[in-house]
Amino acid sequence: MKIRKAFALFLYLTYFTNALHAQYQPKPVDEFILGTDLSMVKAILDNEGIYKVDDSPKDVFSAFKEGEYEYVRLRIFHSPDENEANGTVNSLNYTLALAQMVKEAGMKLLLDFHYSDTWADPSKQNVPLAWSGLDFTSLNDSLYNYTKNVLNRFNEHNLTPDLVQTGNEINHGFLWPQGSAWNGNVVNYQNFATLLKSAIKGVHDSNNGSSIPILLHSATGGSITESQTFADSLLKYNVEFDILGLSYYPCWHGTLTSLDENLNFLSSGYEQTIMIVETNYNSDGVPSGDCVLSASQMPFPYTEQGQFDYLQAIYAIAQKYERVKGLFYWGGDYIWAGDIGGSYSSLFHWQGNAQKALFAFQDTTSTSIQPETPMFSDVLIYSTANKQLIVQLPEGSQGSNCICIYDITGKLQYKNQLQSNRNSVELGHLMPGVYIVTLEHNQHVFIREKVVFNH
Repeated sequence: MKIRKAFALFLYLTYFTNALHAQYQPKPVDEFILGTDLSMVKAILDNEGIYKVDDSPKDVFSAFKEGEYEYVRLRIFHSPDENEANGTVNSLNYTLALAQMVKEAGMKLLLDFHYSDTWADPSKQNVPLAWSGLDFTSLNDSLYNYTKNVLNRFNEHNLTPDLVQTGNEINHGFLWPQGSAWNGNVVNYQNFATLLKSAIKGVHDSNNGSSIPILLHSATGGSITESQTFADSLLKYNVEFDILGLSYYPCWHGTLTSLDENLNFLSSGYEQTIMIVETNYNSDGVPSGDCVLSASQMPFPYTEQGQFDYLQAIYAIAQKYERVKGLFYWGGDYIWAGDIGGSYSSLFHWQGNAQKALFAFQDTTSTSIQPETPMFSDVLIYSTANKQLIVQLPEGSQGSNCICIYDITGKLQYKNQLQSNRNSVELGHLMPGVYIVTLEHNQHVFIREKVVFNH
């Protein structure tokens, strides 16, 4: 009898779990998205900031489009304090005006609700002043109505977002304390999920909002355990979302290997699309504050080239997984303009000129090695349509010649001796992406080249 009960309980739980995951079919994202957060652009332009490419003035949206960016992410605060510096930045009217610029540039829009009067992140999720002191029911209603009304305003201006993010880095909940994921040692995911479902309902009940994919944002890019806890806890309460967006910064979220492992886990375990919705990398010196890596921890040097290589590396990792469909750069728009400062993680130098990394994705997505393209006068390296790399050395080459292929993180993927002047290397075991090919003669590197395998 006990065995029967146990087996029945097992069947019930199995059915319940499967039914839970089967209740909602996430809206698919078909194409890989490259995006950038440009929430400060209007304020910078209003303060007479000038963006440049090759030291010539350039429309900032055109510059990003040339860099293969197609989406712009804009944050919105509830009622930012006008007495603070840049107080009207990220208000509704500011964001509407900036969204107009985005759409006129022919780019798509991800709207990022912070549900606060200021920055919301894992360390702070402050309730807007207008909602302070509300009981849970009133807070829930206010959240729904606010979300719906904001999106109706966007729709009135023909600016309906293409994606909506209901909360910013909400792995610890939002609208604290009532919407916190935990209250002390007490789990509070049910209240968190209830509020989140009201926000999502507000999106879908807005004019033209029923088909907008919903993105939930978790600052857990390097942690399988934290990402799983976030997703499973919300799915338990039937929160219906389409995209799990991750923040990943090496100084806070671990190594690129940790990110890779997390993307592998999430893409194989969930029906939702996965995106890296925030990342960036420093280009000049060690950053101040909490986000600091030692030289041994840095995947690449904090240089302009290191920033470029980092973006190509994280792109290559994201491309490994079919369910991973997006990568957004954060803070790439900061330059010096009045009381707005530049940033060493920006894709523009603080004086306005584009960094090399602005075009890292352009290089990655459009570069291929064509047959008979010489990299040196006496050496040819090119890839073929049948997944081979051809290495042709000059006639009469003597000694021990070796080829090594590394992925963009520096991990050796292939090593072998070159047997003749013309050699073919099978690439079928490698994922599409960016690789470093080195040729060595008697253990001395004489060629080091970046190649893109698009097969």
